[in-house]
Amino acid sequence: MINGGFILSTTTPVIPTQTKVAIFGTASLAFCGILVETSMNVTFPTLMHQFHTTLATVQWVTTAYLLAVAATMVITAFIQQRFRWRTIINVGGAGFVLGGLLCTVAPQLWLLLFGRIIQAIGTGLALPLVFAQIMTQVPFTAQGRFTGTAGMLIALAPSLGPTYGGLVTQLLSWRLIFGITLPFGLIAWLITAKTIRQTQAPRSRPFPLCQFGLVVAALILLIFSVNNLSTHGLSLVFVWLPLLLAVLAVLTFTRSATRTTHPLINLAVFQQGNFTRALLIYFFIQFIQIGLTFLLPNFAQLALGKNALVSGLMLLAGSLCSAILSPLAGKLMDRRGIRRPFQIGSGFLLLATLSLAGLAQHLSVGLIIGLFVGFQIGFSCLFNNALTYGLQQLPPQLMGDGNALFNTLQQYSGSLGTAIMAVLITLGTRMAPSASSTMQTTLGTQIALWFSLIIIMIVAALALTTKPIANMADDQHQSRSSNH
Repeated sequence: MINGGFILSTTTPVIPTQTKVAIFGTASLAFCGILVETSMNVTFPTLMHQFHTTLATVQWVTTAYLLAVAATMVITAFIQQRFRWRTIINVGGAGFVLGGLLCTVAPQLWLLLFGRIIQAIGTGLALPLVFAQIMTQVPFTAQGRFTGTAGMLIALAPSLGPTYGGLVTQLLSWRLIFGITLPFGLIAWLITAKTIRQTQAPRSRPFPLCQFGLVVAALILLIFSVNNLSTHGLSLVFVWLPLLLAVLAVLTFTRSATRTTHPLINLAVFQQGNFTRALLIYFFIQFIQIGLTFLLPNFAQLALGKNALVSGLMLLAGSLCSAILSPLAGKLMDRRGIRRPFQIGSGFLLLATLSLAGLAQHLSVGLIIGLFVGFQIGFSCLFNNALTYGLQQLPPQLMGDGNALFNTLQQYSGSLGTAIMAVLITLGTRMAPSASSTMQTTLGTQIALWFSLIIIMIVAALALTTKPIANMADDQHQSRSSNH
């Protein structure tokens, strides 16, 4: 059946139960890792008081985690080709458990950060395996549905995190944010280790250590530059110099990767224009989504005077909407192509973000709940579908590189979003030094929301100009079948 230029299948593909269980187990382990990622956002005032430090320092609890996840995901294309997937999931599961134990008992902030980094490495190894399994072991005509369902867990975690973190912090202790998730992560790890399989045997290849060092240096230097904006302004040494070094690291990596036969990431993926477009949509929308899960709970506590429980529960309704709609959005893409969910999602994102920015001086808990629901509806239509659509543009031999880029930028965008939102909040203090702390926070939040609207406008422009490729489903399906 032909619909909108796509050849659509009328048969339901049969997927082995073992494959479904392995995908669900890997997604569950990734969910646990990402859940604790944003759960800590609502604990920042508590951590500032307990460890006697500033917001700029405490926000590294989230930023360092996201940065470590991103750095790990950079090498996932290499790791998935070099090692058995069962070995990868065992290392990832062990990292999650060990890091969680350290965070649960950490008496000082440095040990908490160390535990977060270990746990981040575990999450960085597990998360890309979710989509690697889907794109290599699930038929083309069901990939949107499976990505939407698995992505439902992963997309739910960042939004549900503040609710979970606020609830545990208010009623119990922030330390139990890690303690409660440990048994669930352990079970998911063991289930996945028993059921995961791979279609291709590992093959030996040299590790491009120099390229990896350049990428990690660029990621760290950029975050370092952004974080220093809040304390050093436009300092030459603390802001512009690390930014310049980050750009040089990226350029050097690009030059090296295009001249070697074994690059860390094959940059040929960017020759596919639709892949690049989908990657940008994915990056920007995650940038804003994670930024809002940091911005709105802190606004509720610092400007509206709410406690951690209320500020976390604010985002629950939106999280549930995202969980329900993500699989449905995937099915819509499978049946109608990419344009329809992109159109619907862009409309909701624009309306919700414009309303948040325009009403920033009058935001209440109820208003935030309603507008965040609208944002999450748009998010669910674009986020996972952008990943599926982007990876479908690539030939099988570039799938691992594309998957690594999507997952790396997903986590790094969250790290960058948290850092930039923290900087914009403190900008309110600089602009109105004599105002009350409530007014300073409100002003900083308003600046951050208008900035968010600009980014969402870029997302909408990219999404609304995406063009479907005629007969793509048939061609890609034949390619996958011949590869298997």
